[in-house]
Amino acid sequence: MEPSVFRSLLGPQLDEVGGALRRFSDVPQSAEGSLTVTHHPGRMARFFIKILKLPAAGTLLPTRIAVQSNPQREIWQRSIGRSRLRTQHRAVGTYLEERVGLFRFLHQIYVENGAMKYHQEKVFLLGIPLPHTFSPIIDATASGDEKGWELDLTVSCPRCGPICQYKGWIEPK
Repeated sequence: MEPSVFRSLLGPQLDEVGGALRRFSDVPQSAEGSLTVTHHPGRMARFFIKILKLPAAGTLLPTRIAVQSNPQREIWQRSIGRSRLRTQHRAVGTYLEERVGLFRFLHQIYVENGAMKYHQEKVFLLGIPLPHTFSPIIDATASGDEKGWELDLTVSCPRCGPICQYKGWIEPK
């Protein structure tokens, strides 16, 4: 069996991550929980929310994650409230590549104090690198215990500030 995308990227560092998140990252399948999604005001924020297909705003939205793996990639299907998002993940060098729609994001993934951290390094639209100033930037932290993990994800843009945040608790099923 091939190692998961996260095991490929983190190697033994993944063993430092809290129980449920570590197990899910090693053998991703399905998880459920609830997330509170906040949208920030402004035309640019609305523009990015629409083109990135970010979830609708709401409090404690029912959340489901289903992951299908094959040797080349993982396909993540998320439902957050009524919103649906499908992304493809794979390891590209030292980066986690996440594809969604016309976008391709490259994230640095690392472990800090038992939490998994994501910091986006590059973004491409239709294969063209976007300048940092006008790029949506994704930063996330996931940390937990034997039962599940807390996710705190923020999408922002250096030019327009915060765009969207989602935060909540997830448990593997």
